Amino acid sequence: MKQKFISKTIMFILNLVFVMFFQNIFGVTNKMVGIVVLIIGLAITEKDLTQNLGVLTIELLIINLLMGILSYLTLLNPILGLVINFFFIFYVTYGTVAGNKKPYHFSFILGYLFLTLNSPPTLSELPGRLVALTGGTFMIVGLQWVFNRNTYTNILNTQLDRVLTCLHQRMERIVAGDNRSYPEEAMSLQDGVSQFMKVTYDRRSFKGPLTPESMYRITEIIAFEKMYYLLDDVAQDYKAGHIDKTVLNELYTFIKDLQEGDLSDANKLISKWEKDAMPVSIINFKKAVQVLQGAKKQEYPLYKQGLLKQFVKGIDKESYAYKFSLRLAILVGLSLFIVQLFNLTYGRWFCFTILALVQPGFEESRQKTIYRFLGTFVGVILFIILISVFKNDSQLAMIVLGASYIGTYMNRYDLKMIFITVQALGAAIIGTTGSIVIGNRVFYLIIGAFVAYIGNKFLFTIREQEVSQHYLDLYEKDKKHLLLDPKDYPHSMIVEAYHFLQVGQIEKEKYQ
Repeated sequence: MKQKFISKTIMFILNLVFVMFFQNIFGVTNKMVGIVVLIIGLAITEKDLTQNLGVLTIELLIINLLMGILSYLTLLNPILGLVINFFFIFYVTYGTVAGNKKPYHFSFILGYLFLTLNSPPTLSELPGRLVALTGGTFMIVGLQWVFNRNTYTNILNTQLDRVLTCLHQRMERIVAGDNRSYPEEAMSLQDGVSQFMKVTYDRRSFKGPLTPESMYRITEIIAFEKMYYLLDDVAQDYKAGHIDKTVLNELYTFIKDLQEGDLSDANKLISKWEKDAMPVSIINFKKAVQVLQGAKKQEYPLYKQGLLKQFVKGIDKESYAYKFSLRLAILVGLSLFIVQLFNLTYGRWFCFTILALVQPGFEESRQKTIYRFLGTFVGVILFIILISVFKNDSQLAMIVLGASYIGTYMNRYDLKMIFITVQALGAAIIGTTGSIVIGNRVFYLIIGAFVAYIGNKFLFTIREQEVSQHYLDLYEKDKKHLLLDPKDYPHSMIVEAYHFLQVGQIEKEKYQ
């Protein structure tokens, strides 16, 4: 608890320092840009995108510059804004949601709403805004590098060691005469492989091609997994007398050396097995060893995609990402249109509510709506109590700061909403009447929640049970394609198949 308190406090202070630092460099008119940069930067650090930082930089630069330009253009005319907002929100959402267990669209769209509704630039401020967004892009990439530069290597080494430990333990038991199966060990091995495939899938910046190093590591860990399951056949042949103790000890020594990263005796072992008559289990194990040897010598191709091909990918109209992106673009786009058309002073809360409550799955959205109502209701009561005691602007500023800090400790959405509400009301009430602000907050929450609920229920509805089956079907499709039409380098498809299987199982377990 003490360590959590220290880390949260340090992070909170660093966030404040960063915003002040950004404001001092790019001017007070771009303070909101600093907040947006921080939101996006911290959000995407949860995912390792360091495979190609150059491509990541260009992609983020395009998105950020578009946010700056469109946040100006969209306010020139409501009709123009409706068209611009729909296409921008759709493409950003589709590009960041597709294939991910956790959608990463929220920070980008929230940042766009902040720049459009909270801090829209004038024409004279636009060049400075674009410069700030350009600088912010490099800061986001810098955060990505600082947080994730060693993520892939650390997870790779951890999971390889985990898989090899399972392999070694299985071999030790066979030598000791224990042929029983241990489901928990097999689950540990499968989890190790899945974790490795997850980080390999994630680190491809917006689904770019795999690197030669990743392809080699995929071959390596699959070979180890194959060896583990082949040991079941080895155990049966040893029990039946088809394998003598000498061969078993040689195999044990080889696996022990393998755990230490030593493959030097592999050729000698393979040559010996080829001279002697061996059962099918040893022949198959030998093939797995040869695959492992070949992986080290293999010259894997460096696949290159043109920048245009990486950015402009085909849209799968049958995907759930497509349905969700359409729904979000329509609802948030229309909410922005209404706010602009009627010049609603506090209408931004209408837009923020819709963005927060429009979720891919209907069940998740319904649950989040309940949490948002509860959190806002408690937050309003708490805020009324606070402003009855603390009334001047400096005290209100401290309330905003305190609510923001305490909110960093909250993981549950309803509890987090309590302090978000206090923070939002405190910031909005300075210089105006408290009852007006509170009334508008509650009013737009109710309207926004109603619109989001209707949209989630009737507009391109996605049921969570359907999502799990969808991903499991994609896994079976990729697996079947690999078996019927194997490629020389099927690594990308292998990683995607594991990803679809993992997502499908997670979604299925949530609703069993």
